[in-house]
Amino acid sequence: MENISYISKNIIINEDFNLFKVLSSRENINNPYPIYHQLRNYDPVFSMKTPTGFLSENIWILTKYDDISNVLINKKFGRGNKFGKIKENSKYYAKLNSLTQMRQHWVTFLDPPEHTRIRNFLNKAFTPKMVSNLKPNIKSVANYLIDKFSENEVELISEFSYPLAAITLAELFGIPKEDRDIIDKWAMKIVKTLDVVTNQFTNEDLQEIYKSAGEIKDYYSKIIDEKVKNPKDDLISKLLTIKDNDTNDQLTKEEIISSLVLITMDAHEAPKNLITNGMYALLKNPAQLEKVRSNPELMENAIDEFLRFDSPAQFTGRRTNEDEIIGGKEIKKGIQIICMLGAGNRDPEKFENPDTLDIERSKVIPLSFGGGIHHCLGAGLGKLEAEIAMNLFIEKFPNVKLKDKEYQYHEYLHSRGLESLELDLEL
Repeated sequence: MENISYISKNIIINEDFNLFKVLSSRENINNPYPIYHQLRNYDPVFSMKTPTGFLSENIWILTKYDDISNVLINKKFGRGNKFGKIKENSKYYAKLNSLTQMRQHWVTFLDPPEHTRIRNFLNKAFTPKMVSNLKPNIKSVANYLIDKFSENEVELISEFSYPLAAITLAELFGIPKEDRDIIDKWAMKIVKTLDVVTNQFTNEDLQEIYKSAGEIKDYYSKIIDEKVKNPKDDLISKLLTIKDNDTNDQLTKEEIISSLVLITMDAHEAPKNLITNGMYALLKNPAQLEKVRSNPELMENAIDEFLRFDSPAQFTGRRTNEDEIIGGKEIKKGIQIICMLGAGNRDPEKFENPDTLDIERSKVIPLSFGGGIHHCLGAGLGKLEAEIAMNLFIEKFPNVKLKDKEYQYHEYLHSRGLESLELDLEL
């Protein structure tokens, strides 16, 4: 494409354009989708110079659904970092802080064969049957939380969507419910590091994050020791006992702890934002709310539409394993690609009227949980939580309305969610 600038709404897109800096403004945090449309129209395969944050390299930004989908499912694109992995038995491993140690084992950042090995164990333990068995508990917890609401109003995140996700996780892991608050606090600190493209941490921030990582690692170590002596029917116990039939291989304790921490972050953040963003979208579109209220069976399809319309995860990264051509652009081996999931979900070439919420939209396959071998392990659980919780909430509160105030999204660009959602229940 010739070197020109694309100008709209005071945004100039040219070869020096930094998407993440632009998205960091309050206006664009609240609504990034016009910027995505502008960048897609200008250049859907955009080469961007070194951004702020942890990445110290030039990157490519993808904003079209088909380009993103192809990268996510194609084994020619990897996930691991270009600096490699420090092995657990290495003398250098012990010198790493707890967060860096755990990140060495997060399947999110691993490629085969390391990814394949750990993911296979997780898949054997975290089965669809285990998720389905949580249905009664999810409904019971949702009813319990609703019964605690004050008579006329609720702040949905702190009183419903977040504690629902936290208690469900405690049930899944088989950990004491009374410990969930401290786990929440640790998770809220560590999850910030997933926003690696944008976050600039002070030394104080980093020390708090490393301290939380060390504490949650020690906590899960003690829980694992207890379950070795007294196993139960829960995910942690299953991870401790599953072996590879051919090699008799098992996950190490370090790998189990790291996986538990990663699941903890995902299982708190994604369901909370899916439920909250979905309710906000419905309340801003009363006709859609009435449809799902009249026909609760629509909620399953509506969940996929909420994921498409306002994705809880806005981007993910891949790295080229060899020279590649995307959208006619040659991208060299070893280059970082950022797939803008939120942009792909609003691609007009894939979805008619993409900026319109339509809970009856057919064949909705959102990019929000990634794809290929890195498709989110907890996607099924997150969708189940949202379907049960939102149907129950809408049934219990037929006259719910948004409070008359301006709502803001939190500042993290990777994880998209409201800072608060205050509702009038009008019983």
